[in-house]
Amino acid sequence: MDKVGIFELNKIYQGDAYKLIKQIPDKSISAIYTDIPYDMIFTGGGSLKHKLGDYIKNEVETFSHGIDYSIIKDFIRVMKNINCFIWCSKNQIYDIMTAFKPYNCDFNILTWTKTNPIPFGNAIWLSDVEYCLHFYKDAGFNTGWENKPKNYSSAINQKDKKIFKHATIKPLEMVKRHLLNMTQPNDVVLDCFIGSGTTAIACQEIGRQFIGFEIEPKWVKVANDRLNKTDANGQMSLFYR
Repeated sequence: MDKVGIFELNKIYQGDAYKLIKQIPDKSISAIYTDIPYDMIFTGGGSLKHKLGDYIKNEVETFSHGIDYSIIKDFIRVMKNINCFIWCSKNQIYDIMTAFKPYNCDFNILTWTKTNPIPFGNAIWLSDVEYCLHFYKDAGFNTGWENKPKNYSSAINQKDKKIFKHATIKPLEMVKRHLLNMTQPNDVVLDCFIGSGTTAIACQEIGRQFIGFEIEPKWVKVANDRLNKTDANGQMSLFYR
C-alpha cells in the first residue's frame, strides 16, 4: 500500500495534527486543504442576545478556539510547492496572511456566499460569506473554466449538517471544484483538521489521494463512516457523501 512517510494514503488518523505533521517527510504533499478551528469572539451584546444567536454560539463553540499558527511552517515544509487552502474566520485572515508573507507566494481569497444566511438579530452585516485563503507558488492550474470562479454560491447545507452532525461542514461540490482546479489525478492532499471528512470524500470522488488528521474520535468515526456511505446515525445509503 502506498505511503507518505509512516502514513498510509486514503486514511484518516486520530491524533494531534501539530504532532502528526512532524512525521510527514519534506516536500511530499501536493496540496493542503483544511478548515481550521475558527477564532470566533462571542459577546453578550448585540445579536447574541437573540435566541438564534445563542443557538449558533452553542453549535460552534467547540470549533472556535483558533489554531497555533506555528503549524504553517510545517505546511510549507511538507508541500512540494506551496498550494494551500485554509478556511478561516474573518478574525484569522490577518494572522494567516502574515504567517505566509515570508514565503513570497501568490494568494487569492475564495468565498462561499450563502443564499439563505441565518440572521443574527440586529447584526450590522449578515453572516452570508465564509473565507478560504488560497496560497500558491509554482502550482499549475488545470483547464476548465467551470472550476475557476473564486466565489461559490449556494444555500446553507443544512442537509449535510443534519446527516453528519458537524456545525462547519462545507459544500462538497465546492471543495471538489477547488481541488480539480489546483491538483492533478493521484496527487496527495493533506487535511490536518478533517472534521467530518469532506476533503476525503472530495478526493475519493475526483481521483486524488488523501491523508487526514482529526483530534476528536467522534469526528474520525463520522468521517470514516461517511467514506463507507454511512451517516452519523449509522444508516447506510448510496447517496450519503
